[in-house]
Amino acid sequence: MNRKADGMSKLKRYAMTLLFPIGMYIVFAVIALASGNMNFFKSYIIKGMLHDTVLNTIVALAIAIPLSGGRWDFGPGAIVMLGAIIGGNIGMSLGLGSMGILLTCIASCIVLALVEAVLYVTLKVPNMIISLGVVMVFEALGGLIYNGLGVNFYAADAVYLKKILAVNEMPYIFILLLVICLAVWFLLYKTKFGYDTKSLGNNSRLAVNSGVNEKKNIILTYVLIGALLGCAAMLNACTAKVEPLNNLSSTGLMFGSMAPVLIGLFLANFTNMPWGIFVAALGMEVFGYGLNAFKIDASIQTIVTGVVLALIMAYINDGARITAFINRLFRPKTKEMA
Repeated sequence: MNRKADGMSKLKRYAMTLLFPIGMYIVFAVIALASGNMNFFKSYIIKGMLHDTVLNTIVALAIAIPLSGGRWDFGPGAIVMLGAIIGGNIGMSLGLGSMGILLTCIASCIVLALVEAVLYVTLKVPNMIISLGVVMVFEALGGLIYNGLGVNFYAADAVYLKKILAVNEMPYIFILLLVICLAVWFLLYKTKFGYDTKSLGNNSRLAVNSGVNEKKNIILTYVLIGALLGCAAMLNACTAKVEPLNNLSSTGLMFGSMAPVLIGLFLANFTNMPWGIFVAALGMEVFGYGLNAFKIDASIQTIVTGVVLALIMAYINDGARITAFINRLFRPKTKEMA
């Protein structure tokens, strides 16, 4: 009986987290109906929200895993860019199909992530500094290899292009996301690697003193991150031509994914990390597409997104105090008794 009640409680928590994207959608739907702007309800908008959520979820997971262990990493964008260029060009030169190029992108990104991990472990310099150096090196390499042309799947003939883009189409892209989320859930919650990662994130010194091999955990973590970023690299290359970046511009991918990461890590407290990140990414996609549907200027969108994220994080971190303040602000004033 208790097991059944616990199961219902888990389902309730999962359902409650969905209030974030559903609430976002309802807000924009009401605004659209009130203003007579029906763009928000067009089928390509709904499809775009769901489709883009996949890539953002994968990238956010790759950022959230080290962040939950207290390690800020600026490298994901540079790894995605360079991994796509290397893996994509190798795959196309071999005439591989969608899954083959996906595997070459994953292999390339794992190698690149391991380079960062080895530097972090051997140099014993804070990960934030190491990752910035890695970003600069990877961005420079992107401009040197393959004559600085990047990778362009759309330069292939129509028949081959269709084979390459298969993994980016429905339903395969959602099958890929499901496999990734299940794999990450299993690794984080059902294996020694996951328990060690959690203990290192809570108290690294205590974990190491208890016998956790921190260096091994870091290496395994970056293998997982590399695999995730390899999938992101493939999906990103399927969307548009990937060109070399410079001046740390690749870090924009990390900062652009921080909203799903921060909100997702909060929601993970009630469910698990893959589900929390997915729900947060979906909610932020609804928010972004909602602003686009009303043709709001990109600069204004950035400001609005920043303000909304700040309000959400403020409520997450100190919701009780904010609620009490609002209640005091709007509570009717009563005359003090003499």
